[in-house]
Amino acid sequence: MKKKFVTPKPIFSEQSKKAVILFHAYSGSPNDVRMLARKLEQEHYTVYTPMFTGHGTVDPHDILAARPNQWFEEAKAAVTLLVDKGYDQIAVFGLSLGGMYAMRLLEQQIPQIIGGGSFCSPITPVETNVPTSFLWYANMVLDTFTDLSPDEKARELETVPKKVATQLAGIQEHSQMTYDELAKITQPILFVQAAQDEMIPAESVFNTIQQVKDKKFTLNWYPNSGHVVTVGPERKQFEQDVVAFLQTLSWNEE
Repeated sequence: MKKKFVTPKPIFSEQSKKAVILFHAYSGSPNDVRMLARKLEQEHYTVYTPMFTGHGTVDPHDILAARPNQWFEEAKAAVTLLVDKGYDQIAVFGLSLGGMYAMRLLEQQIPQIIGGGSFCSPITPVETNVPTSFLWYANMVLDTFTDLSPDEKARELETVPKKVATQLAGIQEHSQMTYDELAKITQPILFVQAAQDEMIPAESVFNTIQQVKDKKFTLNWYPNSGHVVTVGPERKQFEQDVVAFLQTLSWNEE
């Protein structure tokens, strides 16, 4: 019997005037950052974890049908949503792809964004293992949650590599734009990198921080964690470090 698919849900938990947005990864969902969100709730931060179009379904082609520009517009819309609700102090973070969009938001100089950062994100343009990883992900989802025959599954997976390549080209354009404009960021930045990252070269973060070396930034390195650092073996330390960074931001709760 196949497992029942439980559709991931965004979190929007209002706790205080201090708001944090957490963006998920390329083939992920708000579940990527759910445990961090719950930790921040406990620390009395308002937390929002939006879900990008195409994600959180049993059809991998839903992700591939979306556009990277569309996801960035959704990232901006997440900020607008909180601003419209009266939040004028917001921190933005993201895992992997989500971290790239968080950094792009920091570059926009949106007055309400007072800091943020990226977790294991390909900010410096690099070769990644995303094509192989996405094919594995698509195969796993179809195996786990559908009753497709081997032939049906093969047909479903046949076009995945080409679609991933096309979509990655668009993502890499965003990565290059993000990298090129890092010097525009004036808010404090948190960079998180896992040494055992199987998706991107872990050392690429050192090139990224060179582009912001005159800015206020923090780099936290996790020697025993993989790409999804938010659920890795050093998760509790990671969560404490995110909280510690947030405590350094210029919140005004009056």
